[in-house]
Amino acid sequence: MLKFFELERVPNSDWVEIFESLFTQENERTWVEGYCLVTNCSTSEVPARLKLIEEKCVEANELLKKRLPSL
Repeated sequence: MLKFFELERVPNSDWVEIFESLFTQENERTWVEGYCLVTNCSTSEVPARLKLIEEKCVEANELLKKRLPSL
């Protein structure tokens, strides 16, 4: 089932590109729709998937800062 996690705001396109590229395994794929992160997993997988998504958000933020040092 699709699960939606709300972000504080709509991320910029650079961040979206970086974030989505971090999910290389099809069964963990997560993408951005507006101000939500969307993933497909069972309810029992939500805690582990949320932890993975949070780690990828941190990684995307760090990579974006390297790409755009003025941030």
